[in-house]
Amino acid sequence: MGKLALAFALAALVAVRAEAADSDLQQIADALDVSTTKTFQFTANGSVYSLGQSTSPAAPWPRSFAKSITRAYDFTAGAMRDEVVRIAAEPPSLGAEQRTVTAVNGDHAWNLAGNEATPRLFEAPERAHQIVISPHGLLRAAFASNATVTKKTIEGRPMTVISFTDRGKHKVVAYANDQNAIEKVESSYGHPVVGDLKVVTYYGPYRDFAGVKFPTKIIQYQDGLPTMDLTVTAVRANPPVDISVPAAISSDPVPVKSDKIADGLWYITGISAHTVLIEMKDYLIAVEAPHGEQRSIVVLNEIKKLVPNKPLKYVINTHHHFDHASGLRTYAAEGATIVTHEVNRPYFERAALNSWTLAPDRLAKSKKKPVFQAMGDNMVLTDGSRSVELYQIVNNNHHDGIVMAYLRKEKILIEADAFSPGPASAEPPKVPNPFTVALDTNIRRLSIDVDRIVPIHGRVVPYSELLAAVGKKPAPPAKN
Repeated sequence: MGKLALAFALAALVAVRAEAADSDLQQIADALDVSTTKTFQFTANGSVYSLGQSTSPAAPWPRSFAKSITRAYDFTAGAMRDEVVRIAAEPPSLGAEQRTVTAVNGDHAWNLAGNEATPRLFEAPERAHQIVISPHGLLRAAFASNATVTKKTIEGRPMTVISFTDRGKHKVVAYANDQNAIEKVESSYGHPVVGDLKVVTYYGPYRDFAGVKFPTKIIQYQDGLPTMDLTVTAVRANPPVDISVPAAISSDPVPVKSDKIADGLWYITGISAHTVLIEMKDYLIAVEAPHGEQRSIVVLNEIKKLVPNKPLKYVINTHHHFDHASGLRTYAAEGATIVTHEVNRPYFERAALNSWTLAPDRLAKSKKKPVFQAMGDNMVLTDGSRSVELYQIVNNNHHDGIVMAYLRKEKILIEADAFSPGPASAEPPKVPNPFTVALDTNIRRLSIDVDRIVPIHGRVVPYSELLAAVGKKPAPPAKN
C-alpha cells in the first residue's frame, strides 16, 4: 500500500473511531435526556461534611446530618444553588439545626442569609466543579471539550471511559456501565489552599423518578476524605431556576474598607473574615489572609496605601481552616513569612509540593517556595519598641492549633472564630458558645489585660461583651 493510500486508510480509521466514540457518548447522554435538560434539581438527605473545617489538619472534615439538601443546577448559566437544613454531628454539643443557602454562578460564589449575600470567592472553584461532575453537567462538558471515549474491561465489567479537561480548570475521568449509567467520576480542580485537589464521586444505583433517570445515591470524597453521602429522594427536570448573581456582589465582588483602631493598627474589612495590619518600626505584620487570592490582592493593595514604605514581613495564620488560610500563598508570593502553629505547618508544606496546574496562583507562577515559622504554645514578634505576643488558645474544640495575638501596650486581643460578636443590639446567647468560654478561660490563664477584642469575624468590641457572652460580669474597679 502506498503512503497516500495508507494516510487515507488511517484517516478513515480515526474518523470511524471518533464517530463510534461520539455514538457511545450520545447514548449515555440520551439515557439522561441531556440535550433537553437545561435545569435540574434533586432533593436528598444523609451526611454532608464541611470541607476544610477540621479540628486539625490530620482530622476528617466535620460531619453534619442533612435533614434535607436541595441542589438546583442551571447548566446554560453555569450556576448551582444548595439549600441545606442540617444539624452538626461533630461536635454534638453544637447541634442546633441550621439552614444554609449557598450558590455559584461563573466565577462568583456567595452565601445567602435572608436578602443579604456574602461573597465566598475562594469557594467558587469547588462549587463550579460540582456542576461539571454532576451526571448532566459532565456529559455537557464532555461534548464541549471533545472528550476521549474508550471501552475498557474493569474488574470483569465492560465500561465506557470518558476523559476530558474542561476549560483548563477541571480534569475529569468518568466511568459508565453497559446500561449507559455513570457510576464513578475521578476528577480534580484547582484549590487555593491545596492545589490540584482530587475528587472521587460515586453514583448509583439509578432509578426512574416519574420518568426521570437519576442515581439514588451520591457518595463523594475530596482530598481523600468523605464530603458527601446522600440518598436522593426526589428529582425534577427543567424546573424554573433563577441563580442570578446578587447586584452587590457583581458590582463589587471584593469590597475593602480600613479603619484605624490604634496608632499603627488597622482593621481591614469588607467580607465576612477580616485582616488586621500591625505597623512595626521597620516592617509590617498582617494577621490573617482569608478568602483567597483575589481578596488578598485587594487587601495587599490597601496595605500598601496605608503604609507605603515598609515591607510586609509576616502574615500570621490563626488556624488552617480554608476560609482563613486561602490567601496565605498570595502573601508568601509578596515575600512574607507565614507564622502558624506547628500542627498546621506540615499540612501547608505538603500542599506546597502538590501540582498547581489547574489554577496556578501567584506563588506557583513565581516558582518561589513559601517560608514558614512555626510556633508552639507561644511566640513573640518584636522590633524593640512594639511586641506582638502570640498564644495558642488551648482546649478549644474548634481547632487544636488555633492562635490569638495580643498587643500588651494597647491591651488589644486579636482572635478568630473563638468569639465572633453579632450586631450591637443582639442579646447575649442563652447558652454560652464553648469556643468563647475557652477564649475567656485562656485570657484568665495567661493573666493578660484586655480592653478591646478585634475579631476576624464580627466587629471590634470591649472585653465586657465577651464576658456577657459567657455569662460573667466585669470585675468591679479597684479601690484606691
